[in-house]
Amino acid sequence: MIHVAAAVICKNGRILICQRGAGGNCEYLWEFPGGKQEPGETLEKCLVRECREELEIDIAVKDIFAETAYSYPDRKVALTFFHAELRKGEPVRKVHKDMKWVLPEELNHYEFCPADTGIVERLVKSLEFAGADDNGREYKGQ
Repeated sequence: MIHVAAAVICKNGRILICQRGAGGNCEYLWEFPGGKQEPGETLEKCLVRECREELEIDIAVKDIFAETAYSYPDRKVALTFFHAELRKGEPVRKVHKDMKWVLPEELNHYEFCPADTGIVERLVKSLEFAGADDNGREYKGQ
């Protein structure tokens, strides 16, 4: 089982999503920023590292939004999605084909990796989602 940490990062009421590049099971599909946990690394540290490496941003990892598992044809992944706050920098596209800040209700307009679809549904339906903006307002999952 591969352990993966992913971030739900919100700015001005919009959520950051990233489009994968060519190759693999999720070619050109959308996902939340994050990546695979390395040996001896906590999921929170993994998420901070991945965001620095792939997006050149510093984040503060908050509470867990959701946990799920998914079996791809060649591997099984356990995903932990965290609320996260952008602390420093603006995302830079280094490894992704594209990235966008989208409103929660716009998430359904994008085709996500199969492991992320339940999280997308939860974000869209969440009655407690209030957005996090530059005024410091936080957002909460259900």
